[in-house]
Amino acid sequence: MRLQNPACLALLCLALGACSEEPAPPPHVVLVLVDQLREDAVERWMPGTQALGEAGVRFTQMRSAAPWTYPSVISLFSGLYPQQHGADGQHPDPADPAKGKQLSTFEEGVPLFSRILNSSYHTAGFVTNPFLHDWNPFHSSFDHYVVDPFIGSQGDQRGNPDEVWTADMFADDVNREVLAHFGARELGEPEFTYVHYIDVHGPWTGAPFEVADLDYKKTNQEAYASAARYTDQKILELYRYFLERYDGELIFIVTSDHGQELGQELLEGQDQRARGRKNTPHEFNTRIPFLILPSKEVPRALHSELSCSNVDVAPTLLEWLGFPVPGGLAGRSLLGVIRGEEPSKELLERPTYTLMNAFGKSNDCMVFRGKKLVRHRDVASGEVAARWIFDLEQDPRELIIQGTEFGAAEPLLESLAGPGELSFEKHFGEQSAKLIEGLQGLGYIGDEAEDEK
Repeated sequence: MRLQNPACLALLCLALGACSEEPAPPPHVVLVLVDQLREDAVERWMPGTQALGEAGVRFTQMRSAAPWTYPSVISLFSGLYPQQHGADGQHPDPADPAKGKQLSTFEEGVPLFSRILNSSYHTAGFVTNPFLHDWNPFHSSFDHYVVDPFIGSQGDQRGNPDEVWTADMFADDVNREVLAHFGARELGEPEFTYVHYIDVHGPWTGAPFEVADLDYKKTNQEAYASAARYTDQKILELYRYFLERYDGELIFIVTSDHGQELGQELLEGQDQRARGRKNTPHEFNTRIPFLILPSKEVPRALHSELSCSNVDVAPTLLEWLGFPVPGGLAGRSLLGVIRGEEPSKELLERPTYTLMNAFGKSNDCMVFRGKKLVRHRDVASGEVAARWIFDLEQDPRELIIQGTEFGAAEPLLESLAGPGELSFEKHFGEQSAKLIEGLQGLGYIGDEAEDEK
C-alpha cells in the first residue's frame, strides 16, 4: 500500500520518529528538610522560598507523622507511621534508671525510598541531626552520606548536647559540602540529594546569623526568625545551583520534620496537656511546609489544601520517578493532585495520623473531615486518660475543646494506630558503658552493673 497524501506521510513520519526516540531520562531530585520549621514560618520569614513555592506546588495542610525528628524523618522516607517502621524512643522505667533516653533502631527491611532509588540513582545525604547518625540504618541507604563533621554522634541516646553540637553544623558548612561533592562529580546517572538543615532548631552558639538569646531550650522567636531568614538564602543557593546543573530537569522539595511553639503558644487553650513542646500532636508541632519549587517538572503553580501527611512523600516520589510503590504503605501518592487532577474520593476522605510515644509522653491524633481527635494515654497503664476534639476549620489554633466523645470515629482512629498491613520490629541495643558509668556516679545503679558493661 502506498501513502500519497502528504498529511498522512507527515503523520506517519512523526509517529515513527516518536517510536524511535529514547524515553526521557528520569528527573533528578533534591529534598531539603529544615529541622523544626513550622508551616507558617515560610510565609513569615522566608520570602525567597515563599515566592518560589507560590510559583510551584504548595500543600498547605501537610502534617508530620510525629512531633519530633527521628520517627518523622523515617516516616517521610518510608511511607509508614512510627508504630509501623519502628524508629522511636523509650519510656522511663522507675525500676531501671538507665532507661528512658534510648532510641530504638529499625530494621534494614524498612522500605526507605532512598534505598529503593539506589538501583539507578546516585544518592547523597548531607545531615545535621544526631538522630540520623550512623548508629541506625538510615545512612546505609545512601551512596554518599555526610554527617561528620557537622554533628557528633551520641549513639542511640538523646540529651547529650556537648557530644553533638559543633561549630560546623550550619547551612553554610552544609552547602559547601554539597557543592564540593557535586562539583567534583561528573553528571551521569540520575541523582537524589537529601539536605537536612539544623539552623532553625538551634542551638545558635557560633551561628553565622544574628541571635539575641542563645538559649535554644526556650522559645526564642527572634533567633528562630533570624535562622529562618538565613536558611532561606541557603535554600535559594542550592536551588539555583541544581536548577542549572540539571537544566531544569529537577524535582526540588522543601519541607520539615515538625514545628515548634513560638511566643506564648504553650500557655494558651483550655488544657495545657495539649500544647507540650515537640511532644504532642498540636498544630504548631505537626503542621509543616511542603513545597515543590518551579522547574521543567513543575511548570505551573498549584496550591492544594488537601489534608495530607509526610508519609505521602515516599509513594509520591516513587510513582513520579517510575518506581513500583511497595504494598502496605500508610502513605498515598499525591502525584495526580500535583499534576492538576481533582483529588480522588479516597484522598479527600482519608484521615491522617500522628503519634508521640516516647520519653514519658504517649498521645496520638487523627485529622478527619476538618476535625482533630486527640488522645492522651497514661504511660504506666497504657489507658486513655483524656480525649479531645478540635474543629480545625473554625478553631485552627486548637484553643477550644469541642468535645470528648469520639463515638463512631474511635474505631477508625484505632485502626490507624495499629500495625497496618506492613510493620517492622523496633530494637533497643545494650545501654552504653558511658551512660551506665554516669548513672553509677550519681548513685542510681549499684556495683552489680559492672558485670553488664
